[in-house]
Amino acid sequence: MARQTSFAHQKNLLEQLSKVLSEFEQDLKLLSQKYENNIYALYENQGLMEEVFNDYDETYLQPMKQSLQDLSDRVISQDIPFVEKEIDFLCSR
Repeated sequence: MARQTSFAHQKNLLEQLSKVLSEFEQDLKLLSQKYENNIYALYENQGLMEEVFNDYDETYLQPMKQSLQDLSDRVISQDIPFVEKEIDFLCSR
């Protein structure tokens, strides 16, 4: 199948990529919140021992949340702006 290389088609693809990245960033936030909520529910509602909860929270939950936040921040500060810059370039042609 021949690839479409027109500027209009490329712009459309980049706009789709921007949308995918925005949705991905939102999914990361939701995933992080769901993860935290589930761990806290095990502790608060199901009786997970405080010592286990505190150790897990400090050793695993918080670092994972930070990693997801870092990834989310990167998508917002680098990935989406790159795509937007490419869209602007195509629009100026």
